[in-house]
Amino acid sequence: MASRLATILVIVIVGATLIAGLMVGAQRDDANGPVDLIIVNGKVYPGGGANVQEAVAVRGNQILRVGSNRDVKRLRRAQTVVVDAHGATVISGLNDAHVAFTDGALTLDQLDLASATTLNDLESLVTEYADDMPSRAWVIGRHGDAALFSTPNVAARRILDDDVPDRPVVLTSEDGKIAWANSAALNRAGLKGQSTGVLKAPAIHLMTHVLPQPSRAEKIMALRAAIEEAHRMGVTSVQTVSRSGEELDLLHEIRQQGDLTMRVYGSVLVPEGIEESDVEALDALRLHYPDDPALKLGGAEVVCGCDPEKLTRTVTLLDKHNWHVMVRASGEEDVHAALDAFEHAAAVNTTPANERRFRLEDLEDISTDDLSRLARVGAIVEPLGSDASVDATPLWSALTSAGARLIFGSDWPAGPLDPRDTIDDALNAPSETPAAEGVPASARSLRSLIDSYTAEAAFASYDEHRKGKLAPGMLADMVIFSADIFRDPPRSLREAPVTVTIFDGKVVYRRPPTPASSN
Repeated sequence: MASRLATILVIVIVGATLIAGLMVGAQRDDANGPVDLIIVNGKVYPGGGANVQEAVAVRGNQILRVGSNRDVKRLRRAQTVVVDAHGATVISGLNDAHVAFTDGALTLDQLDLASATTLNDLESLVTEYADDMPSRAWVIGRHGDAALFSTPNVAARRILDDDVPDRPVVLTSEDGKIAWANSAALNRAGLKGQSTGVLKAPAIHLMTHVLPQPSRAEKIMALRAAIEEAHRMGVTSVQTVSRSGEELDLLHEIRQQGDLTMRVYGSVLVPEGIEESDVEALDALRLHYPDDPALKLGGAEVVCGCDPEKLTRTVTLLDKHNWHVMVRASGEEDVHAALDAFEHAAAVNTTPANERRFRLEDLEDISTDDLSRLARVGAIVEPLGSDASVDATPLWSALTSAGARLIFGSDWPAGPLDPRDTIDDALNAPSETPAAEGVPASARSLRSLIDSYTAEAAFASYDEHRKGKLAPGMLADMVIFSADIFRDPPRSLREAPVTVTIFDGKVVYRRPPTPASSN
């Protein structure tokens, strides 16, 4: 008996020693192992309402620790890259939840008309661009002021003929609803009868068919430029919608070359009334791009027509095939039809392998009754206008209060890619929300909006386990602003540019230093 007790005692002692050794080894590995990058002296917002910290440590492409300067600085080694935030805000990489990435990329070298608020401004931009780009076969402009493009009785055709007489010109308003064209462009599109040169649908659609089409190499070059542009704005993830698998193929090629410094969640655009055979073809495409932290396909977006019965059949069919169903529905009737379709699909289909995360895209208006349905359906909602309101309450605030998960997308290229524009518009929307717990209402709102662009956006693409928050084990995608935007919110968030963007644990963008004044 005594021998048996002694044996048990030895086993216990050895086991305890091994456990203690493993614990010490883990601690030693944490302290002495390679730490590739640290951010210090920051106002680190981990996300999800967590308390602000000072520093972040990164090992490989994952966050190792979030804590105080003291805790993180002791992990520094000779090879560690140190980024000093200088007291500025540090957040998770921003995630644009709704873009047409290739379409946006192809607009980057087009004429940006956003600064033109008068006809003289516009003419100056057009003529200067035409003079600077003599080799361009067409002059194509985007982001025109909607009010300017809607000017009554404007002689757009004559004006553009005078400005650029030697080649076609097409300029499009920011909302894409109005275009101006000169005679050369109208002739190419077979629209000679358009005497004013002011186009609306379907004439705009006809014009798009005659615009010059880029080659595959030009598309890849444009996508590379778009990734760099996104880094400049702190965007490390996008959720993109395309009409085919070509965009994913192009991004895959960039990835094979080691240059896809962007996380992409792809969705395909499908029509109402899609058939079983069509969905089976989509299923085959999805197999090429399964769940992956860099590039995957999972969403199917339906643009509401909106025939409620046809929409319900389409949503139900896609849900049956385990697609992440998204419906682009703006007005009250379309939103109501989409919610009906979601509820029907959930009732008749078996529970999918992935949790259902139905999405409403471009929501602009919703009835009070349907607001109360959002939580029951478990809807993720992307409002069309971040500054829109319902009953004098900001739309995004009303949606959040109703229990919906809120995400934001730029709809780029229809809107600007810079997330600060969307967030700034939302912050400036009418609100009567009082301050509470000593935190200014604007700061609380800003945290909520940042969460929508990070943690909630990650949830919306089934990535909440790998990104969207700053915590140990999460992917090291981060953004550093030029100021502490929570403690002392700038008059406009646009006044706090991104200074550093980090993707996969590596610095991919540093804002160039401001030139010293000569005075």
